[in-house]
Amino acid sequence: MNEEAESRDAKRRAAAVEATARSRNGAYRGPRARRQHASLPTNGCPCVEGIHTAIASTAVAVARIRVEIASIKAETSQDFAALGDEIAGLRRHTLEQLTSAQEQMVGRLDSLHRRMTDVGRTLDRLLDKDGA
Repeated sequence: MNEEAESRDAKRRAAAVEATARSRNGAYRGPRARRQHASLPTNGCPCVEGIHTAIASTAVAVARIRVEIASIKAETSQDFAALGDEIAGLRRHTLEQLTSAQEQMVGRLDSLHRRMTDVGRTLDRLLDKDGA
């Protein structure tokens, strides 16, 4: 149920409790509203009235817990989104580093290849001089 529907339902129940309290004593008696179980007769029995109070306080506690759970869900979603952003940034950085390292390795390999070719030519010349 969305917030507007819950708000309307709560207002309707509060109005029903106030009307019931006014019709019994002529005045509203405070926050001891019985909410959903307002139709149950108390017949002046304090134990039943205590049950109504316990039901009302339990309903309030459940509503608070639902709000807290929704808050935790939102925070967790934000944390996972931030973690995803961090992982994406780490991947980009790692790719940049890998690309740079590969370019350096290719450059060094080319340099080594040129040196080895030069060494081979030098050896060929030296061998030709000795053999001639």
